[in-house]
Amino acid sequence: MTTWGVYGLQGRTSAGHTVAANDKAATRWFLRWRVNGVAKKRTFTAKGYARTFHDQLRRAQLMGWDADERGWPIDPTGAPTDSADSAHAATGRSPSAGRTGGLSFAAYCEQVWWPIMAPTFGDKNMLGHRNNMRTACDLLVYPETDPRCDRRSGARPGDSILLADLTPDDLRRAVIARRSINRRTAAANQRHLTDALAAGAHDITLPVEQASPATVRAFYVTLAMIIKAAASSGHTHRDPLAGVAALAPAARAKRATSRLLPSIEDIFDLADAIATLGPIVDGRPTGDRYRSLILAAGTLGPRPGELVAHRPDWITFDTPTLVTFAETEASVYDTETNLAGRRNRPPKHREEGETRTVPAIPAVADALREHLERGYHSPERTWLSPTGRGHLDWGNLKHVYWRPACEKVFAGTPKHELAAMAPKTLRKAAVTWWLEKGIPTYLAAEWAGHSINVARDYYAGRSATTYTNEVGLLSAHTDGR
Repeated sequence: MTTWGVYGLQGRTSAGHTVAANDKAATRWFLRWRVNGVAKKRTFTAKGYARTFHDQLRRAQLMGWDADERGWPIDPTGAPTDSADSAHAATGRSPSAGRTGGLSFAAYCEQVWWPIMAPTFGDKNMLGHRNNMRTACDLLVYPETDPRCDRRSGARPGDSILLADLTPDDLRRAVIARRSINRRTAAANQRHLTDALAAGAHDITLPVEQASPATVRAFYVTLAMIIKAAASSGHTHRDPLAGVAALAPAARAKRATSRLLPSIEDIFDLADAIATLGPIVDGRPTGDRYRSLILAAGTLGPRPGELVAHRPDWITFDTPTLVTFAETEASVYDTETNLAGRRNRPPKHREEGETRTVPAIPAVADALREHLERGYHSPERTWLSPTGRGHLDWGNLKHVYWRPACEKVFAGTPKHELAAMAPKTLRKAAVTWWLEKGIPTYLAAEWAGHSINVARDYYAGRSATTYTNEVGLLSAHTDGR
């Protein structure tokens, strides 16, 4: 079984400098890939040929094709893999047949839709839509024995389907196939399989490579954007999307009564638990740095990225103490577009310069004041890494601080499922706490930075496992009867 590792397309200037593939200074384009761990490289003088060969490598990786002695993919359909001979893989046209059927799906994506749409997406959205688009290009090819492949058309199995040929069945087939693609699981399975075979194991059980419903839905959203754009430009016939959405339904919001969340008491217990974790430095566990973080997350309702970007001077100690959220921060990496590192932007649904401010209860204000007095911050960041030298990274907190604290508070209790909760659950807990304490819905939505409908459908839940509080509220109007 051939193992492929395919990297992004890059450009090179006439001076020999490596640049992004879409850089106007690029005069050559090169690809790097691995075949069974052996590094390969190929350089092209035409970007289109380079892109075509890159698509062929990704298809080989996806479909599990073998490689020839050069490390190039062997197409089982017999189609040539040399880019000069296989430009039809991207254009949908066979050089020898001279097809005149219009653009293929892959050619439309790479030559028309993506150059227009890519600049309109934010960085993370851009990466998601690009991956979905390329997966769609891999899947929307003519199947074996397809009647549309004949001498007259020049199409061959494995060619990208012409937009004019697209039918709902093609898109349904692609959506169904997407359900069985999980590249992380596939990579992990390959590592486990290699290790097991090296150890001489014979009874090997591997998890199924299956995409989540949310991933399949995201794939459909990108696919629908492409097809609707092509249809509006007159490239398609009929309605290729007819009945396809039913195979990738949008997630249904859970009922509020089934959304079990931490109570305010749980939030304080979790903060106290995390403060006892980690190695001892200067007489205190390093987890003490994160007591105020948990309290802020569970009572002020920020998103995790807003806590990463938070600055000490956004806290106003007064009566009451006010905490402002003005930015969110995340890591974005993509070698193809030279995205590397962390980036800041306004909070979600906010324009540049817009902020939101939330009041803190006295106990949380005291924790924030103590956090600053102990020097757990820097001038630019309220919360830092466990060493105090880097930025806050929720992923790095997971195994030593976050997960052990959650297990300590919730494991073996009626809320045992919260032992595996994600940090963003604290935001939902804060919104639910506000509503339970009588904060008007419109004000809670403003503090959280989303609409009332979002609060109702996705955030508000229950912080208790019984209906004792609700029965008490109902009984208050019937006492004495």
